[in-house]
Amino acid sequence: MFHPGEINYWAVLVAALATFLLGGLWYTALFGKTWVKLHGYSDEQVKKMQARRPPQVFFPSLIACYLVLAFVIALLLTGYTKPTALDGALFGGLVWLGPVACIGMTTHISVDEPFGIYLSNKSYELLYLVLMGAILGAWR
Repeated sequence: MFHPGEINYWAVLVAALATFLLGGLWYTALFGKTWVKLHGYSDEQVKKMQARRPPQVFFPSLIACYLVLAFVIALLLTGYTKPTALDGALFGGLVWLGPVACIGMTTHISVDEPFGIYLSNKSYELLYLVLMGAILGAWR
């Protein structure tokens, strides 16, 4: 049984913001150029994509999704008696392994994209789900 009253909403907010910041780092300084190259995008294409999703739409949308995800993980972790950071991290890893990695792979094998795109995106998702889980498990 889940216990919504046990959710720490500050932890949900911090987990979502940490994920957002990790994504910024991941898709700019760490792997941004690789990601663009793997997709085969030109500088012009990147600018067109950015124009279609201006920052005032793009960033709040990401944060909203991360907040929903952090809330759901926090809710699921209330099913644990006394979750720890390790419990949360393992839970995040399992969420990644099942739904994220497998659903992502079914999409990947259905489209014509380099495997590096799958690896880049799913590696980020693994890291942030483990991070989210650890924050939410530890901060009760």
